Amino acid sequence: MSKLLIDTNVLVYLKDTSSAFHRASVKLFKGNDQFYTTSKNLSEYYAVVTKGEKPLLTPQEALHDITEFALYCTILFPSYLSYQKLSELIKKYHPKGLRVHDFEIASIALVNNVLNVATFNRSDFQQITGIEVTVPVL
Repeated sequence: MSKLLIDTNVLVYLKDTSSAFHRASVKLFKGNDQFYTTSKNLSEYYAVVTKGEKPLLTPQEALHDITEFALYCTILFPSYLSYQKLSELIKKYHPKGLRVHDFEIASIALVNNVLNVATFNRSDFQQITGIEVTVPVL
């Protein structure tokens, strides 16, 4: 069994049955991996699914999902070590704007020795040394 960090977009597509990526997200969870996600991914999930005039989910439904994800994924939290790693990554890669969130997720994963990230946005993590990217297959 390998450690696999689940990125926010995989969580969103897992619940968005109208998405073309829904089946791939569901299929990913049928593997034998040890699943992880970060507190950052969960707050991003909540923000994405509850935003806009016609949100995908109500705040109550989103909170329920986050609780459910914790049944299947070990939740990783920021620490002083991940902050140090984030500082190193920022100095090395110079992310701009919202891209810093991906680097925060990567820093938490790296210090917890979770080196494989499942995402549909390969470019978010592929440049980060030490991170392997898995794109769920349809």
